[in-house]
Amino acid sequence: MRNTVLASAFALALTFGGAGGQVGAGAPHPRIRALIASMEKAANAHDTDAFLEPFLHDPALVFVINGEVIQGWEQLHAAQLKWWKNGKSDAVYTQMGATQFTDVAPGVVLTTQRLSSTRTGPDGKPATGQFAVTDVWHSGPDGWRIIYAHESWAR
Repeated sequence: MRNTVLASAFALALTFGGAGGQVGAGAPHPRIRALIASMEKAANAHDTDAFLEPFLHDPALVFVINGEVIQGWEQLHAAQLKWWKNGKSDAVYTQMGATQFTDVAPGVVLTTQRLSSTRTGPDGKPATGQFAVTDVWHSGPDGWRIIYAHESWAR
């Protein structure tokens, strides 16, 4: 499975301008860490636009969640608005442990995070959950962007 994800990531990276040429100087991890931190802040504010800013704003973006494939930034934006009730969600997200980084190729980095969430469930009682997120980051003309993401919730 991991090899399939890495092969898909590499193929997508080649589609978006080849595997070479990182934007800016130095290692990509600090820049990606900063983007992840801004995404966490936006997630806890339920700010869909800020949260999705680091994603590729293109129909080629792929987001997979629990077996559902969402194709393109516009479709992901619409889904995220729904999931966060147009910014009125009370979900709180917390990272569990450190983000794992895998350098796939020049200009391509895979990150994996374990997270937890708490929110009010449909029955009005607190609901908690744990999930994992894997993002494929590509360095292009607009900086680091997520070109492929996979999210799965523990059952």
